[in-house]
Amino acid sequence: MAERFQPYFAEAGYESWAVSLRSQGGSERQQGVKVAGTLDSHAADLAEVVQQLGAAPVMVPHSFGGLIAQKYILDSAPANSSSSSSSSSSSSSSSSSSSSRPAAGSFPRLAGVAFLASVPPSGNRDLIIRWLKRDLVLSWKVTWAFVGKSFANSVDDAKYAFFSDDLPQEDAVSYQQQLAACSPIRLLDLKDMQQQVPLPAPPADCPPVFVLGGEDDRVLDVQSYKELADYYGTKAVVLPKMAHDVMLDTRWEAAADALRGWLDTTY
Repeated sequence: MAERFQPYFAEAGYESWAVSLRSQGGSERQQGVKVAGTLDSHAADLAEVVQQLGAAPVMVPHSFGGLIAQKYILDSAPANSSSSSSSSSSSSSSSSSSSSRPAAGSFPRLAGVAFLASVPPSGNRDLIIRWLKRDLVLSWKVTWAFVGKSFANSVDDAKYAFFSDDLPQEDAVSYQQQLAACSPIRLLDLKDMQQQVPLPAPPADCPPVFVLGGEDDRVLDVQSYKELADYYGTKAVVLPKMAHDVMLDTRWEAAADALRGWLDTTY
């Protein structure tokens, strides 16, 4: 996301931070574990980051990161609560100290959330069934890309699962290499996730929400985006000729323009 979106939004006057979730991207690798974390542990990690910012940010999650963000919202402090401030009174203490971590139910509040090609609150079980009924071959290829991590070893598999067919090959090679390097272990404990979904209804004081997805997404589908938008009482923006990785795909700027339009009018 940072490669295209951060320069774009910096030029538009928005300050941004790219966060690596635990054992992903540039984060320290956990030794001896096969999965990076749960919805709860990842949401708590994000709460710790937000606590250090000093101002409520707009969170921009993608894919399964969107489900983590939904969990974050559920565990956020109520509006007007003394715990809702994102500033930290112990900024000199180590961010890894468990005593400094916000507790579930008191996470710093967000100014908003912009969901990009995000998993809906029901998780991916119904989605998998829909894909199996629609296209068995596509379902197998995408499942193998995730479960078998074929995207980490094959440019073609990564491109098929995440990008449009007309993505320049040099970009596909670069992105596949980055995906392979930043995802050494699975992001989420899937058993834990399936036990938590469908998520309960969002709080009444939920922050503003934006939902965007691609019409040609092979990982999710338009029904997933509409489910997520309905969950928050908004409308999904569905872009034509756009695959799953909307922030890097061939027409990524259309996604950035739509997000900027929402930011400019909301804030």
